[in-house]
Amino acid sequence: MLDDEKKQQENPRSGSPEKKNLIIAGIVIALVIIAVITMVVSLQFPAGKGTPPPAGNKNFTPAEKGVSVTQTRNVQDTLRQTGAQTPKQSPPLQTIPSLPVDFLLQSGDPASCGLTCRQLDASITNTGYETAHNVCITIGIHNRRNEIIYLNGEPSLKRCIGDIYGGQKKTEAITINADCGAFATKCIGETLTLQTRVTSVEKTIQFQDQVIAV
Repeated sequence: MLDDEKKQQENPRSGSPEKKNLIIAGIVIALVIIAVITMVVSLQFPAGKGTPPPAGNKNFTPAEKGVSVTQTRNVQDTLRQTGAQTPKQSPPLQTIPSLPVDFLLQSGDPASCGLTCRQLDASITNTGYETAHNVCITIGIHNRRNEIIYLNGEPSLKRCIGDIYGGQKKTEAITINADCGAFATKCIGETLTLQTRVTSVEKTIQFQDQVIAV
């Protein structure tokens, strides 16, 4: 009896049910906490997918790159076939004459046909878009002393060439015999000024003087 009481005093409540229940409860609580932590982690980070790459920095696979290049070439070929080309410059529009009737006179260089004789080819063009009616060329000559030189017996030489259509050109050969007076004193050693005027029913133009050395 005394030995049994001593053993009970040395190991007090070593197998009590309360102690066992506390240990089991602690283990259960620890398992619950672990399970909750595991569930939360699995919801935030789906298994097997990993961290998604940042937007705009996708690394294309070689296959994806090949498809992209092919699509680009197909679009370029389609544009060529449908005629999507650089627009060509259109030819400049022809200018329309601004005046109904206008004249361009080209007299050329007078050629000598004698001491007081000169020949020239007078070309006249109607640069307008309407017909010029009854076109005449009038030529007058005077020397540096403003003495009038008669031409073919007249104070001036007048040659009428009729109507000239818009854009038409006519050329007339003109021979001028100047009356330079006794001993040709009005012409010899003088500088003569040739004046030309073109008239028509619609318009009259006085052209620039031409100087002739005799």
